[in-house]
Parts: sequence; C-alpha cells; structure tokens
Amino acid sequence: MSKITKELKNATFIYDEEKKTFTIMEADGFNGHIELNKVYAFAFMRFVVRMAQRNWLRSNKSISKIIEEEELEENDSNQLNLF
Repeated sequence: MSKITKELKNATFIYDEEKKTFTIMEADGFNGHIELNKVYAFAFMRFVVRMAQRNWLRSNKSISKIIEEEELEENDSNQLNLF
C-alpha cells in the first residue's frame, strides 16, 4: 500500500491507503494537523464540494447584479446631465 501526498504552500494533504486515513497538516510542522478516517474524510469532501458549488453559483448571480447596477448608475448620471 502507499500514501498519496499533495503539498501546497501552506498545507500538506496525505491519504494513507493502508490505514484508510486522510491527514491535513500545516506547512510549518505538526503545530496543526487533522487526521480523519474514511467516513469523516468522505463527509468533509461532500462539504467542500457543496460549498464550492454554492459559491460558484452565487458568484455568477452577483456578477450579473453588479453589471445591472452599473448600467442603472450610468443611466441615472446620463439623465442628470440632460437637465
């Protein structure tokens, strides 16, 4: 069995196939780390995916609202210039 490791700037993710555990560690050592069994790791991944989907859909709506607001502000300023 093997370990799958992904190192990022501020964190390291490790999946140990033998123990069936998922570990998240801070980059600067063992000051902060979390070890999850396969059930909790799966629940954590579902949570992450749901938050990503929620933020993805929310960002699309908010961008269109910002564009509409900018168009309204431009129309208001054009109308003031007419008077």
